[in-house]
Amino acid sequence: MEKEPLDQDVGSSLPVPAIVAGVVAVVVVIAGFVAYFALEEAEASHEIVVATGSESGTYFALGTALARVLEAEGVVRTAEVLSTDGSVANMRLIGDAGSGVDLAFVQSDTPPSTSARLITPLYKEVLHILVARDIADQVETIYDFSGLRVAIGAPSSGTRQLAESVLGHFDVTVGEQLELSPEAAAEGLVDGSVDAAFILTAIPSRLVGALASVDAVRFLSLGDAQEVGNQSDGLALVFPAITATTIPRSTYVRLPEYPVRTIAVSALLVARRDLDPDLVRSITAAIFEHRGGAGGLEGDDLVVAQQIREDFRPGGYAIPFHDGAEAYYHREEPPFFVAYAEAISLGLTLLVGAYSGYLALREWMKRRMKNRMDAYLIEIEEQSADLGSLSLDELISHRDALYTIRHRALSDLVSERVLADENFTIFQNHMRDEFAAIEARIKEQKKS
Repeated sequence: MEKEPLDQDVGSSLPVPAIVAGVVAVVVVIAGFVAYFALEEAEASHEIVVATGSESGTYFALGTALARVLEAEGVVRTAEVLSTDGSVANMRLIGDAGSGVDLAFVQSDTPPSTSARLITPLYKEVLHILVARDIADQVETIYDFSGLRVAIGAPSSGTRQLAESVLGHFDVTVGEQLELSPEAAAEGLVDGSVDAAFILTAIPSRLVGALASVDAVRFLSLGDAQEVGNQSDGLALVFPAITATTIPRSTYVRLPEYPVRTIAVSALLVARRDLDPDLVRSITAAIFEHRGGAGGLEGDDLVVAQQIREDFRPGGYAIPFHDGAEAYYHREEPPFFVAYAEAISLGLTLLVGAYSGYLALREWMKRRMKNRMDAYLIEIEEQSADLGSLSLDELISHRDALYTIRHRALSDLVSERVLADENFTIFQNHMRDEFAAIEARIKEQKKS
């Protein structure tokens, strides 16, 4: 018995295109999830090195806090904190591709490396010019440093660089320049091996506070704090990265006894120019989102973290901002299409108007070309005649007139004054038939 054919229109079966579309949609969703988690994992897989300063300094303390925050927030897998001599050494490490250093703390007056890019200004570093208490009565101004044993900072530190700028500006030659770390300089001020010291640090400084607590030092002022245009103002005028400032009275328990005029620079966090912009953006976000609190940069007692503010001023520093940091600072700016909605709307309106005008012009040209072709067809019709009644000379004359019309039409076609459309095809066919009839009639005339 012959089987009946299966019904091909069963409604419960899914069409093949729908199945394919469903599979593609599932694959796209899965791929999106995989890409998202892979991106998060890639970001957290970074291992970075942060160059700071001496282990008792603010750079090291803040760098350690930053490393803790970045690891806790999953921005990086590990962040190694590297103790260095300070700003000059750190800038050199940023410029050395083989150093492995990714982030560094530097002073705003440090000659920049072309490989350095700014993430954010951090806080103000104030120059403390300290004199041993035993000789403080003999030292009233910076010019009295001549002949003294003066600690100017470690060899590659920003303190040394700034101290040399100050001494050079006032043309002061000290008796002995001691290249000491802040800790060693503090010990020397206590044991008598150091007469004076330059210590660049945030206010308040634990190190300076410890010296003040044992009454080991006095503060030297760069001019009278009440006087406009004093020595600190002169330094700020000569060195653009330096600002004049004041250490308030009794900042360190009972010292200084009077307001002290001095100078300050900005502490900056910089990155390698080629560091991943997405990573730098995440680092910048972590800094500003986790400044305060025990779990943030402030930690238990790092009060300088409270001074960190968003200060995005392109051109305001010698070091340009990193692309990743710029992306963070621009985060609240409206998208391009929102910011320029009116201009885009006007542009689209003009574009639509121009396109509409183009379409109208094209239609007018097509109509004009069609009218020209119609004129040729009418001209042929006007040339039509009863070929049987024409003499040989009249036939030849009629043929020549049609040749002239065809030549003009072909010339118009080449110069794009008519279209090679259906009307032109009718014209060609009509001309062909007319020429065939004329030639046949001419042959008959010649035979007879």
